[in-house]
Amino acid sequence: MHSSRLLVPLALLAVACAPASRVASPLAPLPEPPAESPLFPPGETPGDAAPSKGVDFDALRARGIMVPVLGVSPSQLVDTYNAPRDKGRRHDALDILAPRGTAVLAADNGLIVRIGTNTLGGNVIWATDGERRFAYYYAHLDRYARGLREGQVVNRGDVIGYVGTTGNAPPETPHLHFQVMRLLDARRFSDGLPFNPLPFFSSPGVTR
Repeated sequence: MHSSRLLVPLALLAVACAPASRVASPLAPLPEPPAESPLFPPGETPGDAAPSKGVDFDALRARGIMVPVLGVSPSQLVDTYNAPRDKGRRHDALDILAPRGTAVLAADNGLIVRIGTNTLGGNVIWATDGERRFAYYYAHLDRYARGLREGQVVNRGDVIGYVGTTGNAPPETPHLHFQVMRLLDARRFSDGLPFNPLPFFSSPGVTR
């Protein structure tokens, strides 16, 4: 699959995935816990905030993260991070299209901190890296991997769920809504600062 082949389904996301004016995939986030991305005061979108000193972006880049969908390589990804959302918000996440039921993989070694559902994301998983510097949000899952539990340690490439259209995803366009956030408070993993994960992917989605 090449980027050009994703343009039509992404266009469908732009129309179907939003309450009135949405583009390229599921609505930008919020409540219950911040589904796809927390709300910020007008003019203060997460991506506009400068990362504070001392954040291990270099370490994340050096270690790299895996594309969290089986069989998808970094070169196939379409950048939907800056896609507009209603009320002046931005997507602040990537949508990775794949057939329904495709395995969703842990993008990094770490810990499953929350498994649940919310209106926008449908079936969702929150995970962190081992040092709790970053949070990973997986949404619109068809279902979770059998036996997955909160508090479980996972390794890059472990199957944690399956691509679907739960939440506000258009039913004809299965995809994974994937968001990465820099944690500001390890106890409040959903309140981190989102940043575009695209430059940090170093390997295609493969199972261990």
